[in-house]
Amino acid sequence: MKFVRLSVIPLLLIFQYACQSYVGASPQSPSKSSQQTRMTGPEYEAYEQEVRKHWANNDYEWLESESRKLIGSKERLPGGYWKLRVLYKSIAAVVNNQSSDASWQEHIERLEKWASEHPASAMPQIILADVWRSYAWKIRGTGLSVKPEDWKPFCERHQKASKILDEAAALGQKSPEWYVTALLVARVEEDDREAFERLYRQAVALEPNYYYFYQAKAGYILPQWHGQAGEWERYAEAAANEIGGEQGDIILFTIYVENWSQYPLEFMEKRRAIAPRLLAGFRAIEKLYGSSSQRLNQGCLISFFVDDNTTPAELMKRIGNAYDLSVWKEESVFNVWRQEALMRSGELPRYRKI
Repeated sequence: MKFVRLSVIPLLLIFQYACQSYVGASPQSPSKSSQQTRMTGPEYEAYEQEVRKHWANNDYEWLESESRKLIGSKERLPGGYWKLRVLYKSIAAVVNNQSSDASWQEHIERLEKWASEHPASAMPQIILADVWRSYAWKIRGTGLSVKPEDWKPFCERHQKASKILDEAAALGQKSPEWYVTALLVARVEEDDREAFERLYRQAVALEPNYYYFYQAKAGYILPQWHGQAGEWERYAEAAANEIGGEQGDIILFTIYVENWSQYPLEFMEKRRAIAPRLLAGFRAIEKLYGSSSQRLNQGCLISFFVDDNTTPAELMKRIGNAYDLSVWKEESVFNVWRQEALMRSGELPRYRKI
């Protein structure tokens, strides 16, 4: 009787997991899986709906009051998402890349009306700047190949966002969301690394645990932008060490899950040394703020790169059929990983007779 060891993971199948928006890819129509909504959780979705109800009713007083309250309370939703970020993005993301130009223009006009009626408030201007930034990316696309005729409107829209941010800054209101948008705009507008670093340091001084600042800087120093190979990973660990403790682990985790879509799966295979701390960041989020489906799926994927045969199966069982395609990309890929988790835990055989 002979036993033949089966491949631990069918690599050819799993490596197709690479994100459609991988930096070397050309712009293309999103697949069915890539259009799936991120599974951020019922509390997140309920709050998003509440915000959009007030937006639909032109209830700007509530929106501005909510922003001021959340800046002070620093409240987070299950999954560790800051409610302040959800508040702003719920309005900005009313339109997306599938929306018509007419819908974008209508959204911009509504925000401009809000800003004109509330000239002392920075909130509508910050959201308006973020919408112009997103509108620029709508025409540019995410790939390296950009049509020559698209460059001019892309730059003009980005410059519009930058100008609006300057106007918002003149109001003297300190909001983490102003800095997030400014850091994202600077990825395109700012070639002066020292100027970007000054902006980043101001942001972190305002709210050290607002992990979106760290995600924005990690994006800025990606090799295809203003950094070198391996730089963002070194930065992520240094930033996490500077904050320290559970919040440092959370920052490290959120940087990695934001950036890993830029790479094929073997990226994590070569970075197993950091995986235990990433998993600790996931555990810290659940401990401090509660769970969300998206975080659970992200933590589960990371667990496969930790020297632990039980955690992947534990997390897979918690996921059940609530798999998040923003993490796994395809149902077939998720099923392969689930089978691997059960083989590691001994619930499925690793060997077969021949």
